[in-house]
Amino acid sequence: MLARLPPLARLALASLVLVALAWAIFGRSVEDDIAVEPDTTDTTEPSVFGLAPTSGAGAVLLEGLVLPITGGEQGAWTVLTPCANTATVDGERLAGAHVVIDPGHGGRETGAIGPSGVVEAELNLDVALKAKALLEEEGATVALTRNDDTRVTLETRAAIAQALDPLLFISIHHNGGPTRTADRPGVQVYHQHQTPESARFAGVLFEQLQEAMAPFSDTWSGGNATGVRSRLGEDGGDFYGVLRGSEGVPAVLAEALYMSDEPEASLLLRDDVRQAEAQAITDAVVAWIQSPYAGGGYLPPLQATESAGGGGGSAGCEDPEILSAG
Repeated sequence: MLARLPPLARLALASLVLVALAWAIFGRSVEDDIAVEPDTTDTTEPSVFGLAPTSGAGAVLLEGLVLPITGGEQGAWTVLTPCANTATVDGERLAGAHVVIDPGHGGRETGAIGPSGVVEAELNLDVALKAKALLEEEGATVALTRNDDTRVTLETRAAIAQALDPLLFISIHHNGGPTRTADRPGVQVYHQHQTPESARFAGVLFEQLQEAMAPFSDTWSGGNATGVRSRLGEDGGDFYGVLRGSEGVPAVLAEALYMSDEPEASLLLRDDVRQAEAQAITDAVVAWIQSPYAGGGYLPPLQATESAGGGGGSAGCEDPEILSAG
């Protein structure tokens, strides 16, 4: 009977018999023995950051401190301490970073204090730590000018920026002072007056911060300076010390929300609000790298008419005990 079948039919029938025998004897199909090449396609999206800059002197990481290198060699680095003294230390060297985040104030320099007792320095640090974690998830190398409540002078903060030579330096603050009612969050972002990329990032960051904060309330506190601008001192240079001292690195100083007003101070006590602020900073950094978009909110330069205050200097500053001043 098989002889009467066409050749293709006989071949098909023979294949079925082989499969049946394989199941009967081995408990599996012949096809199971066919090797299948694993899918090795890499579906991971490449980071937008690339390699971190390494053109600066670098900084030593020592028990949470970031100490800008001014000289020396491995095992005996000469560094600038948080209080702007000189010390010789041994520790891990960080050659460079994509982003340096500066949590404003710290130590005895608390910054603004809200009606409910919320301290600006603590808010600044929490948002900075959150932004650091988010940026690292995006593939960035990130350094903070302080990782705890250590007091750090403006000189050392700026020196960290110079030593790590990042793509961006972002100083995080939260506002205080007289306000008026506004229908949008009263975000202020200051940029270096002669650095186009600083101004461009400031515009992107302003838009991201306003958009991120807006869903949390219908009414806000604002001021005449809400927006993006440079602020000039009497000499015509940048008014803020961290922007002046980090010349050569695109830098901004952001004031997000008015913690001097009770409704916004209460908002800033919420973890989800601070997380949204950190996400806005992260999104702004990525957008600034990926696109030439310049954001918005630009205002004419502001001429300072008052002192910047006595904060940020080394008077009364005490370095952590682990440092032996040189």
